[in-house]
Amino acid sequence: MTDYNNRRLSPRRRPKVRIRVVCRKGGLDLGPNVAESLLDVSEEGARLLLNQPLLVNQEVTVGLEGPNHRRPVLRIGVIVWSVPAAEGGYCVGVTFEKRLPYRDLLYLVQI
Repeated sequence: MTDYNNRRLSPRRRPKVRIRVVCRKGGLDLGPNVAESLLDVSEEGARLLLNQPLLVNQEVTVGLEGPNHRRPVLRIGVIVWSVPAAEGGYCVGVTFEKRLPYRDLLYLVQI
């Protein structure tokens, strides 16, 4: 039976425990890091917990770094949704302009 509730092209996956995430406003990777944690990730986007609200359609730079990475994987993305989180902060969905290579995704997620 097909799961009609999840029609994503690439499924969301839980990140490994020691993934470092950075999220900055704009596409230049400048300014303060507003990311608290990475909640899940796919080849096409990520769900993040932020310490301040960002607007839908706001451009952001997301950096993801696992224990086996020599340098962070950087992606420019766009906020597609944003809601206040129950435990404080803001939960946002980011879609990447360019997909993560599957090889990099494997370094970041639990299998």
